[in-house]
Amino acid sequence: MNSKNVYGLMLIVTVAWLLILAESYLFIAVIRPLGPPIHSFVPSSALKVILTAGLAILWVAVMFALDLLYTKWRKTPI
Repeated sequence: MNSKNVYGLMLIVTVAWLLILAESYLFIAVIRPLGPPIHSFVPSSALKVILTAGLAILWVAVMFALDLLYTKWRKTPI
């Protein structure tokens, strides 16, 4: 494993941690205080569920994109 591969992995881990921190902040500071408890069905509760699912989808999409970029970057031409 050369230094280029190590730097790529370090970048992926760094981005993952930054995403975890940012999404945790968004969930705690923005989504959670939106309205009543999640168990009462009102539009703000549905909005909480949709925004939480959106954060999860965003995290998975960014991780797949980074994986795709890392594997393309790591391949050497034959």
